[in-house]
Amino acid sequence: MIVKRSFLAVLLTLGVTVAQAHDPGMPRDSSLLAIYQAGLAAYQKQDYAAALKEWQPIAASGSSAAQLFLGFMYANGQGVAQDTAAAANWYRRAAEQDNMLAQLRLSMLYSQGQGMRQDRVQAFLWASLAARDRKHLGNVAAVLGEALEKDMTPAQISQAEQLERDWLAKHKKGD
Repeated sequence: MIVKRSFLAVLLTLGVTVAQAHDPGMPRDSSLLAIYQAGLAAYQKQDYAAALKEWQPIAASGSSAAQLFLGFMYANGQGVAQDTAAAANWYRRAAEQDNMLAQLRLSMLYSQGQGMRQDRVQAFLWASLAARDRKHLGNVAAVLGEALEKDMTPAQISQAEQLERDWLAKHKKGD
């Protein structure tokens, strides 16, 4: 495959720094935000058990920021057994809420078949969605998308582009 493992290994190390700079899905409710921030403080101290305890309930209730971090924890075996399928599940939940870092991470898992079957169409879809973030992730996601595209048929590219249009129409934000 054109997407080299070393390139993806570098991309997979993206995480906490970018997530802190681009933290969509942070709870708006002040009590939930306090729980999220307590989890973040514990995570930064590498107290993964405490972070997990804080984030699990708010991730289950829909915080994409907490879902993203649970994905990191499962992907890296931080306070939990390393489990790329569980990481993919948490990334997908956050990605569906338009968390662009989760979209990028999900794309990388699809491109390598980690935690799920390899699927270039899905990898391209999620990379394309993440590439909309011009401020933080756009360049990385665009490079990943270009690398994936080189290994795809025109039909696969067309399918991914249609999935992207469908996803964007479904998740259209009110202006």
